Amino acid sequence: MALELGKLRRKRYWLIAASATAVCLAWCSMLITHRASGPVAARHATLALDEFIQIIAFLMPIITAVLASRIVTVDTEERMGQLMTALGQSPLTRYRGKLVIVILTVLCMETALFALVSVLAGPIGLTITDSYWRTLPPALVVVACSTLAISAVQLTLSTCFDKQGIGLGVAAIGGLIAESLPYAYLGKFSWLLPWGIVPAATPIDTVASYKSMREIGDMTLASQPWTLAALAALVAVGWTVAAHLVIVHQENHR
Repeated sequence: MALELGKLRRKRYWLIAASATAVCLAWCSMLITHRASGPVAARHATLALDEFIQIIAFLMPIITAVLASRIVTVDTEERMGQLMTALGQSPLTRYRGKLVIVILTVLCMETALFALVSVLAGPIGLTITDSYWRTLPPALVVVACSTLAISAVQLTLSTCFDKQGIGLGVAAIGGLIAESLPYAYLGKFSWLLPWGIVPAATPIDTVASYKSMREIGDMTLASQPWTLAALAALVAVGWTVAAHLVIVHQENHR
């Protein structure tokens, strides 16, 4: 991984990551500020957390695809990939190093968003109930699992296809479909997509919460959030292994 980090010095990868983080933080800051200034019944930290989770589910597949595409194209600049191969670094080793970097980059971005809502919720006047603290830990696990799966799949797509637009298009379409399925009461099918882990395993039932917020003033939570988190981990491992096997197969038949 040290070699991969060295190749990213003075590269646009970090600028893209920083810009994406700034945009996400600005967007989330406006959302949480707007919620704090809205009706009293809507000033719930759990509701703000649900909005943040939805933003992550929608934006992170695209952001991850862009980062994966960028880190892969670094090897094509100045024949960097050929040079590393000549120095004894195998393509599979490069893939693993790139995967770790992409995962850690996206996790840092997501951590910043969760830290934002956790730090600002109380001071700006949002009501923090027990549902918030029961939701936050499994939500963190689910998002981390989603990051693992999406990073592996997107990096594999960027590695296997020279046209980087393919990976970006797949991420945009896959993320949109996975995010839309729960609203069509087809949330279970989100499990079939790597981009659907967050919509499928979120500890908050967003659709049911529209009714519960009106009736009891709180969000509807999943009955077994940690079971969903465990399933998310299994699915993430499955997609990661599958993506890795694709790279291994490609290298063995090159």
